[in-house]
Amino acid sequence: MRACSAATRETYTSATVINWHPVEELCEFVEVAESKLSIAHRKLIEEIGAAGARANMQGTLLRLAFYWGKPEFMMKRIASLWRQFNDEEEMSLISFDDRRGQVEVRGIVRPRESFCRLLTGWCIEVTTTLGAQNTAGQHVSCRCRGEARCVWEVRAVYDAEKRKGLAAG
Repeated sequence: MRACSAATRETYTSATVINWHPVEELCEFVEVAESKLSIAHRKLIEEIGAAGARANMQGTLLRLAFYWGKPEFMMKRIASLWRQFNDEEEMSLISFDDRRGQVEVRGIVRPRESFCRLLTGWCIEVTTTLGAQNTAGQHVSCRCRGEARCVWEVRAVYDAEKRKGLAAG
């Protein structure tokens, strides 16, 4: 925390878990954390994104929704909730089938690689939670790399039995 700006330190030392955090401060926090804690690899930010998805998607009611709902419907619903938890951007589901899904985030005022990496981990974890197996994801188009859009693609296979286990768990 000492390596972060005063504003970020204040947010992260005084806020409760359910508080909303500005994207700029979140990016600063994870960038500093990775630079200080990640010695052997550059995966800490993706892991933080995945942990955020796990925290967002736990609970009995949500597990029942996974059981009764179709993964595509759930992904559309998750994307539609984006603006409730983020100070900028909009998420939309581009495509979805039994093997692959694509989401796009539009309206990023100042693209940051760390934010894109957080979302890579988040997308993979959400897909896994929705009952997918052999999940692999990547950020296939990125404004930080000079491309016109930010698009994530997750490839996976959905297993109905695993989704039933989520509902029971």
